Amino acid sequence: MSTAFRTRKSQRFYSKYTATLDGSSCTFCEFTSKSHQVLKSYKYFWIVKNIFGYDMWDSSGVSEHLMIVPKRHLHSISELNESEQKEFVKILADYEYTGFSIYARSHSNSRKSVAHQHTHLIKTDNRVKKLVFFIKKPHFLLLK
Repeated sequence: MSTAFRTRKSQRFYSKYTATLDGSSCTFCEFTSKSHQVLKSYKYFWIVKNIFGYDMWDSSGVSEHLMIVPKRHLHSISELNESEQKEFVKILADYEYTGFSIYARSHSNSRKSVAHQHTHLIKTDNRVKKLVFFIKKPHFLLLK
């Protein structure tokens, strides 16, 4: 069972967006320091707000959902060069220290919606939901 879910409303919003993608361009390659999603710029990476973030992670509500996105187009973490690897690990360590969980799908994962490598940084509210009804995957209804 997956540990990440969106509400029905969030999933509809995400599905409408992904239906507009034609696969001819990479939305992550279009980031600049002036992009509204970009929160921080490093030499090799962007920290961006995930506008289609998860609502639930590890049975808790999500309070913040960011992503680490390489500035150059890569499909996999294994493609990072040595300098990029060092910066990537430093970023991971800094965010993990402040309470973010870290998640990245492999380049071959069929649920990966953007081919450009990106790593999720997810901070939860640390309140485990007592009762969760799954209506239609990946939609859910929470009852407290």
